[in-house]
Amino acid sequence: MALIRKILLSLGLFFVVHNSFSQLFQTSQPVQQLIDYSKRNTPAGYSPRLNILTLTPKGNLHYLFPFYHAFRDEEKFKKIYSEKGYYDELSQYFSFVGDYRTSQQYLVKSFDSVDDANRRKVFRMVEGIKSVEHVDARRYINYLARVRNSRVIMLNEAYAKPLHRAFALSLLSDLYRQGFRYLAMEMLNNFSNHTLTRLTLHTGYYTAEPVAGELVRTAIAMGYTLVSYEDTAASAHTIGQRDSIRAQNIYKVFQQDTAARILVYASYAHISKKISPDGYIPMGLAFKNVSGIDPVTIDQTDMSEESNFGYGRVFYQAYLQKYPLKSPSIALINNEPVNVTNNDLYDLSVIHPPVSYQDGRPTWLTLGGARQAFYLKPPSIGTYLVQAYYQDEIEGNGNKPWQLVPADQTYIPGGKKTYLLYLKKGKYMVIYRDIDYHILNTLNIEVN
Repeated sequence: MALIRKILLSLGLFFVVHNSFSQLFQTSQPVQQLIDYSKRNTPAGYSPRLNILTLTPKGNLHYLFPFYHAFRDEEKFKKIYSEKGYYDELSQYFSFVGDYRTSQQYLVKSFDSVDDANRRKVFRMVEGIKSVEHVDARRYINYLARVRNSRVIMLNEAYAKPLHRAFALSLLSDLYRQGFRYLAMEMLNNFSNHTLTRLTLHTGYYTAEPVAGELVRTAIAMGYTLVSYEDTAASAHTIGQRDSIRAQNIYKVFQQDTAARILVYASYAHISKKISPDGYIPMGLAFKNVSGIDPVTIDQTDMSEESNFGYGRVFYQAYLQKYPLKSPSIALINNEPVNVTNNDLYDLSVIHPPVSYQDGRPTWLTLGGARQAFYLKPPSIGTYLVQAYYQDEIEGNGNKPWQLVPADQTYIPGGKKTYLLYLKKGKYMVIYRDIDYHILNTLNIEVN
């Protein structure tokens, strides 16, 4: 991302340091309802003393809890996180609750804006990209000799884009057939109370996001061993120290299993093998140095819809206007993979197509056909949030769904005021909640 900025700046594309994206997006009715409710009422569990946004008050998952505080005490949290950090945090919590569209809108609110003159420059620059062909990303990664011969593959994500987790999930079966048996994930809890053989509240904080939960469930069911590698003393360390410890924790797998093959899933540029100008050594390079193994690194953050910063967003728009891709792809020039942004931090770069929606929900939530659209009617007019939990997980957790991760959830009413969930075949308990997170009703369903 930093390299893209450098290239664009060299072309005279300077940042306009203020936000103006709010006027581009219309707040949806359920989001406005949540904002108004949080500001006008005292939601259950609200505490004016809270100084951090969290999903887990009193050790239970509460997917609306961070919104109550973020909207009711907006100015306080903007001071705590900074204005950009505030919008970035909210974008992540919207992704947790299953509202991908609003998640991306709030992510964009954290960006610097781009004026029309500089937008035109970006579009002209993209128009100059020639001789590019595109191939299916999953198929290319699966058959690339370097991947098939590699001991370690590192794939990254952006926190607020569960789309990236869906793509990671799509790679699991192919990599398993090639002999990969370990899935190391930055998002996994690395403290002694973690649970890595089944998905629970203690598996990780970001694994409470439903698509991340499906990634974990699928990996375990396939036979992967989950590896937690986060630095447990991260708050006391520099980012370089943290990445060094992460690399050493991953390398321990090879010290215990000399035949190991590992898929490492991390955030942003932590997987890079390039030392930064300020001397920072990211985890990818630190791992290469400590292990002697050169990992294949795959980025999917630069070229996803909305990207990671203002100019990246415009670059993506220009590129997809020129090349209207329909599936995750890798760009080739002369049969060699390229990163069209000229970012040299990674070996491969995945370009995601623009997101398509059905009744307010992204269609990639089918997870490659593993899940199907399932519509539910609310039992009462006060229904706000609809959650579907796996029945066997509820039974295995003492009938305490508030400590479990839903298979899917939404507060977005679709056609005829029904709620669209994406679910695999199986038995579920559906929980209907009001805007104060109280349970209104439950329903047992079976998806065939």
